[in-house]
Amino acid sequence: MALAAPSARTFRRLTATAGTAAVALLLTGCLTDGQAQVQSELNADRQANGRTALSIQAQAQAKAQAWAEKIARDGKLSHSNLSDGITVNWCGLGENVGYGGTVAQIEDAYMASPGHRSNILNTAWNGVGVGYATGKVNGQTVIFTVHSFIQTC
Repeated sequence: MALAAPSARTFRRLTATAGTAAVALLLTGCLTDGQAQVQSELNADRQANGRTALSIQAQAQAKAQAWAEKIARDGKLSHSNLSDGITVNWCGLGENVGYGGTVAQIEDAYMASPGHRSNILNTAWNGVGVGYATGKVNGQTVIFTVHSFIQTC
């Protein structure tokens, strides 16, 4: 049986994901598998659109993970107070929150939403925190992800 070649988007995402995963391992080393997948999907979309990959910023990372756990416990989406927990000198902050069956599905939904896409592709960001947690929505187990974007200055 012959295999079909992957679509251009799939190929770009797989290529960027592999490179981003290697860089993420070198730069962060302490992300969980779920968090690393969130960062990898985010950076694959950034790189596929001509943007640089975002590395983990420690305070944004702590904030994103704590928020992902909170919304997973609550079983519903909500946004945090963007500056809570951020004590470094910053010029800009942003946040994406979502849930779904897989990290890739959530990232695809972010990219299909103009506001979330704008956050993902914003060239002002120079760091990110990524959150990953599981929870239940209407009795179904789902994944919750958070992107906490930061522009330090």
